[in-house]
Amino acid sequence: MPLFGKKGTVLLDSSFPLGEFDIEADGAYRNVKTFPLDVKHGKKLFVSVISSSPVDAAISNGDGICIKFKDSILDDTLEAAVIKKDVMTLILGIFRGDKADVTVKAWTE
Repeated sequence: MPLFGKKGTVLLDSSFPLGEFDIEADGAYRNVKTFPLDVKHGKKLFVSVISSSPVDAAISNGDGICIKFKDSILDDTLEAAVIKKDVMTLILGIFRGDKADVTVKAWTE
């Protein structure tokens, strides 16, 4: 950690169900959730994902390009370098019909 660096919270602890049945949703399941992450250049983004069932997680940059992906996460932290000030996106997904209780948190250092 740099001498004058500090931890900046990008996304507070957020807990939610993933994979709930919903007839109003496309495909009848709420199995994908996205979070915009406002980040500054020169930092490293960390995203902590804790789940009761395996979920897939991806981080994409403002151009929509996936820069980090992990599948079948139960308890893991994803890291991604921030190249420019941007709104990156955290995308979480689970297979249709599966359910999970998910907690996410994101910060920069």
